[in-house]
Formats: sequence, C-alpha cells, structure tokens
Amino acid sequence: MIQLSRILCPTDYSNASAKAVRYAVELAKRVDAHVRFLHIREKDGYASGTTADEASMPERFSQMLMSEIKNGLQADVKEAGGEPKEVIISQAEQWGADLIVMGSHGRSGLMRLMMGSVAEAVYRSASIPVLLIKQDAIDKTATE
Repeated sequence: MIQLSRILCPTDYSNASAKAVRYAVELAKRVDAHVRFLHIREKDGYASGTTADEASMPERFSQMLMSEIKNGLQADVKEAGGEPKEVIISQAEQWGADLIVMGSHGRSGLMRLMMGSVAEAVYRSASIPVLLIKQDAIDKTATE
C-alpha cells in the first residue's frame, strides 16, 4: 500500500508554483498528510523569471496557508538558500518526504535550453515520486 504522510511542495511564489500549492493542499487533505512548503531564496530574493505581479505571492500564500491550517491542514514552511534542484532533493531526503509536488512553467525549446528546468532536474534526480503541475493545466482544485 502506498503511504503518503509527508508531501514536499517547493515554491518560488510564481503562478506555476501557486497552482502546485493548491494541488499539494488538496492532496494532503484527502490523505491526511503533512505538507512542507519549501521556499528557496536566490540572490535577488525571488526565483529568476518571477514577474512583478507574482511579487505579491508571499502575502497571498501566507493568508491561504493560515486559512488552511485553521481548517486542519498539517503544514509548515521552510526557507533555504542554494541551487534549487540540490536544495529540493536534499530537503526531501532529510525530511523523509514521500512525494514532491511542484509547479512547472512548461517552457520548451530555446527558452528551456536557456533557462533550464528545475522541475525536470528534480524529476530526473529524485528518489521519490514527483508530481509536476503544469502552469497551464486546468485547475480542478479552484473554488472560484
């Protein structure tokens, strides 16, 4: 039987990771798992490619998380600095995560070649399952 008791959800406060956060929250509620949201600080404070509109995400994320915790979600937030792929893999192993849920910007071609893909690198390197949520995926968790 598959046991999901710890879900790691890396976030860079982008729209893609916001969608992954919603999936991680819903999944955790359904299987009664603990979610650890991991924010990786980069040199400028936000991940490369984060837009000005996404800069308000930390406040919205905090409000959403506090609301979910009040409703019984087992969750915590951890910040770490470093190269995103390495930090995600390391934190998953140290914490004993059963699953990584993370967003993917869905870049392809030259853009992916230039920017790289943290999601793809984590997927290829992780020793546990990785659920990738595409930024443009239909969001069935939305309550709008």
